Order: sequence, then structure tokens, then C-alpha cells
Amino acid sequence: MISYFELWVSFKYLFPKTKEKFFSLITLFSFLGISLGVATLIIVMSVMNGFRDELTSKILGINGHLKVQSKLSYNFEENKDLKDNLLKNFNEIYVHDVLTSQGLFNYRKYSSGILIKGVEDNFFTEREIFNKKISKSSLTSFDNNEGVFIGEKLKEKLNLNLGDYITILSSKSHETFFGNLPRSSSFQIIGFFNIGMYEYDTSLVLMPKKLLQKFLDAENKISHYEILIKDFDNLNQTKNLILNNLPKDKRLNDWRELNPSLFNAIEVERNVMFLILSLIIVVAVFNLISSMMILVSTKSKDIGVLRVLGVSKSQLLKIFIINGSIIGLLGTVLGLSLGLLFCYNINEIRSFIEFIIGSNLFSEEIYFFANLPIILDFQQILNITSISLFLSFVATIYPSIKATRVDPVNLLKWD
Repeated sequence: MISYFELWVSFKYLFPKTKEKFFSLITLFSFLGISLGVATLIIVMSVMNGFRDELTSKILGINGHLKVQSKLSYNFEENKDLKDNLLKNFNEIYVHDVLTSQGLFNYRKYSSGILIKGVEDNFFTEREIFNKKISKSSLTSFDNNEGVFIGEKLKEKLNLNLGDYITILSSKSHETFFGNLPRSSSFQIIGFFNIGMYEYDTSLVLMPKKLLQKFLDAENKISHYEILIKDFDNLNQTKNLILNNLPKDKRLNDWRELNPSLFNAIEVERNVMFLILSLIIVVAVFNLISSMMILVSTKSKDIGVLRVLGVSKSQLLKIFIINGSIIGLLGTVLGLSLGLLFCYNINEIRSFIEFIIGSNLFSEEIYFFANLPIILDFQQILNITSISLFLSFVATIYPSIKATRVDPVNLLKWD
């Protein structure tokens, strides 16, 4: 048990007299070091969590969770029976037939490489990333094969409007009397989409499937079926069941197999960042050890007096452990508060800093997103807090043991 006397002495040592300003300064640095370490770790890990989740949701929103492709060729004939069979046997999935191609986007003097994706109108109504974000009139025009959808960022970049015509050159050529020539055609803009990922919003063109089939001379052909699972947690189970229902000439890939290097890199980076930033707390803990050692040294005479007055070694041990633990606890609580406050207001803080320095800290072209994504993982925050408190407690043990070894007889003899 901890007595009131032990708490009182610890409090007195924690806030020493005016003449001991040097020790107070070291204690303050230890306190701030732990606070900054905890806050930095919470902020960075929350941004990493948000970045990974946003990137995953954007990519899966466009490309689906699973892809059914042909083992024999890139494009294959539409198989209505296969699609109906999947929808009949699995109620918790959406299936979309998709035709993809690469091309060159031309508008006036602007040219850029693009990905053309041929889909049907249910692609937009059954995917959350598009749901209720595209007008009904645009969807009706899309269903009637009247034109294409382009991203909002490309619209702003080129000052495009509804009804404007763009030229698309396909990477697939067609034979003529003069040899192979690239396919080229003009398409009307009938709508815009905003995924929130710069790469897609500037280089993806969504086209009615039948219109793209006609453009590529690929009648009744698709590149793959995209499957979207309503309950993402059942991905592995659903994948195995679908795999057993597929014809032998088809293969099934999930999103992890299609983007392995990207998501593995993000996961590795997140783990490495956690380890590296944890060193900030470790350094702060070493600073705490130093301040505790100085405390023991400066209070050696007081320790001798306490021992003569009958204070036991176990009480001295508790006094100094309480002292260091309070510094660690207060530093951790302040760091936790600063980290959460920063996370909840990170985009406002970023905008303010950009306004002050007059430059962009977070370029969409590099980081893909318009805003810094934040996801607070409270289990992760609990782990960070626990690590900080544990290391702070461990840091107090050696200085506290050293305090109990002070010999009061020698101190009083030489004083």
C-alpha cells in the first residue's frame, strides 16, 4: 500500500524549491519528451491507418474485391449463365461485367494516357463510392450509350463542361488499306465523377460497355467480371465458395493478389514507422532516468535524514518510483490529449500552416488524396499509452534502488 506520507514526499520532490531550478528544468524536459513521443506516435499511426483505409476503399470501390478472368485470353465472350449462376448462388455479392482498355485522351492541345473502363449503369448504383453522387439524368444518358463520364479533377484542369466532346485514341489498332491505324473517335461528356483519388479523377474514363465494345470492335466481349462482396469480413470464405463454382477455363483473383506490392509496402511502412517513432519514447525515458539520478544525487542528504528518522528502504523505493511514475503518467496523458486534438483537427492545422507559409504541404498529385485521412485505432492508442507508462515505470526502478543504498551514517559523518 502507498501511504499519504510517501505521496507527500514524492510531491515535494517533484516540485522542488526555487533554488533547485536546474532539476526542475530536467524534469520538464523529461515530461515534454514523453508527451511529444506519445503524441507523435498517435498522429503518425492514425495518418498511416487512414491512408491505408482510404487507398483500399478507393481502389476496391473502382476495381471490386474479386475478379473472374479467362485463363486463355485477355478478353472473352460474355457468359450470361455464369453471371446468373453467381448471383443465384451468392446473395451477398454484386457482379459487374467490365471491358477495359488503354488509350490516349485528346482535348484541344492537351493529351494524356488514360484507362478506359466499359461498364453498365448498375455499376454506379451498386457501388458505394458512386452511389447517389451521379445525377439520374446522367445515368439515363449513360444507359442510352450517349457518352462518357470523366473525373472532376480532369474537368477542372481542362475547364470541361457537360456536352463537350473529347477525342480518344485506342491502343488497339484496326487494319485498313494503308496498314494498321489507331482507333480514334469523339465522345460526348455526359457526366462527372469524384472518387477523391487524384490518379483516378484525372486518368480514368468510364464508358458504356456497349459503346466501348463498338469502339474496340469487340462485340459481346469483356475483360473480366468484377465481384463486390457486401460483407468484406467474409471475403476469404466467399472467395473459396465462388472458386468451387467457376468453370475450369476461368480463374479468380482477389484484390490482394492484384495489388500485392502496394499493400505490402504500406503494411511494412506502418510497422517500421511504429518501431522508429517508439524510439522517441525510449529516448525520453532515458532522459527520465537521468533526471531521477540527479534527483537522488541532490536529495542524498534528505534521504539520509529520512533514514535516520526511521523511513524504511521500501518506503524510499516507493517514494522515488511514485515520483518517476507521476512524470511518466502526466507526460503520457498530455501526449495522448495533444495527439487526439491534433488528429481531430489535422486538416484545419494543415490549411493554416499552408496559409502562413504560402505553399502546399500535401500535394494531391503525390499523395493521391485531397485531405489527410485519419483513422483512430483505439486499440493501437491503448498499446501506445501502455508502452509509455510501462517504460516510464521501468525507468524509475534503478534510480529508486540507488536511493535505498544511500548510507545515512556516512552522509551525517561527513556533513
